[in-house]
Amino acid sequence: MLTINKIFYFEAAHAIADYPGVCRHIHGHRYELHVGVASHQLTNGMIIDLKLLKKLVNELVIEKFDHALILSEAGAEKYKSSILATDQRLIILETEPTVEFLILEIKNRIEQNIPENIHLVNLKLYETRDSYAEWSSPVS
Repeated sequence: MLTINKIFYFEAAHAIADYPGVCRHIHGHRYELHVGVASHQLTNGMIIDLKLLKKLVNELVIEKFDHALILSEAGAEKYKSSILATDQRLIILETEPTVEFLILEIKNRIEQNIPENIHLVNLKLYETRDSYAEWSSPVS
């Protein structure tokens, strides 16, 4: 099975509302997202045209998350007074926006929209230069 990967970058802020440490405060990261896809068949010698993969991930993830404030429902309630006074690009998730839950959110967005013959097989989301979450799925 062949796999190809493409790397994407976005800037975003988040806060972990009920966390006892400093991550409870709104803060930002420069995220690095690695997207791996595979297929049992090649079309024109390719798993997928990298331009198509780039377009797909940009529309589903990067354009939505880049320069956004990502909060849980609890976090949105907690920071409501400071958020409502600004013109923020705000994403509210059901869960806390940890790197673990963000990678699952990204996985769901891509899997629901990827072409049928292409399989999302791995994601790696760096929150800092040396900390990341990784998701992988075997292709059947």
